[in-house]
Amino acid sequence: YLTRSARAIGTKLSAQSSANTKKFREIESLIFAQGQSAKGRDQLLYLPMLEKRGVDWKFVVSLTSHSKRFSTLAEVLHGLQSQILKPESIFLNIAHGDLASLPAEVKVLEASGFIKIVACDDLGPAKKLIPTLLTEKKLPIITIDDDLDYEPELFLQLMIGHYLFPKCVIAARVHRVTEKDGVVENFANWEKHFDKSEGPRRDFLATSGAGTLFPQGALHPDSTNVELYTKLSQNTDDLWWYFQARRNGTLVRRLAGFDGLSFIDQTQEVGLWKTGNQERNEVNLKALLATYGSPLK
Repeated sequence: YLTRSARAIGTKLSAQSSANTKKFREIESLIFAQGQSAKGRDQLLYLPMLEKRGVDWKFVVSLTSHSKRFSTLAEVLHGLQSQILKPESIFLNIAHGDLASLPAEVKVLEASGFIKIVACDDLGPAKKLIPTLLTEKKLPIITIDDDLDYEPELFLQLMIGHYLFPKCVIAARVHRVTEKDGVVENFANWEKHFDKSEGPRRDFLATSGAGTLFPQGALHPDSTNVELYTKLSQNTDDLWWYFQARRNGTLVRRLAGFDGLSFIDQTQEVGLWKTGNQERNEVNLKALLATYGSPLK
């Protein structure tokens, strides 16, 4: 019995090793095809080490959209087809009231199996992640926005960062939380688009739409508590993820070289910043600090 069991395990390990080697070769050839445009080349040097570890490259992508952005949504989704490393699933979380307005081209992508459309309550930008957190319990979740064009190496680089710093949130773009005399300053005074360090650090807030990887267990269980989110952080989802990560002791690692934002045409007229999010950040930050205390402690 022990001999048969050992042989069965050996067969499974051999098959997994072969699959990992195949995946590694595919990634290697795709990077080569990108030529000099490939970013984060220093981090790519870790690929052979990761191959020897037999890492699992599986992950899912999570995003949301709303009716005012539907005219450009298919363009964003088609752009994801150029990613070097492909996700297991792409979850497009759409509010019940917007489902009927989805363009035919997006529905074709669902029919092809390229995306999964998930009907959910209208949680504003928090739809980007909360519905996926409730259903995906095994794989890392990469969040993106519905108004950006992404570098083809992004998902690969986020996953490499994940295996180098497995307990950290990995973010393409961060703000640095600042404090004065031991007190967290107003959001307006934080160092935006911070690029002087990669961390991991407790004072990094990931801007989740630029491409952010959340490992399983990175966020406090309250992260999916819709009532709490609505009360404390409505429409300021990045603040919410940051505080819930810090409550779990999770740090943020910045992914160097991917923090530039390439907006899809005709998407910025309806962004949250145009509808008062600057003021909401200040109000909600005070509420979160009053409830949870300083995230820098």
